[in-house]
Amino acid sequence: MGQIIKVRCNGPNKHVNEVDLDDALREDSTARLRDYSSSSVPERTVLRCHECADGNVIVTRAMIESARG
Repeated sequence: MGQIIKVRCNGPNKHVNEVDLDDALREDSTARLRDYSSSSVPERTVLRCHECADGNVIVTRAMIESARG
């Protein structure tokens, strides 16, 4: 289990989701398809909200880099 950050979804209720960074990067299918020669971290990863069907949780490269120090 990796580091966990809290991110709000962009749905109408703005639910707070706990995102495991290692799992988020592993689940991102576009990260496996693109060539990230400049960085191994994608610019952004979009996940589904755990609470609602309308919202997405967007995790950006800046969020990941700041969480990892």
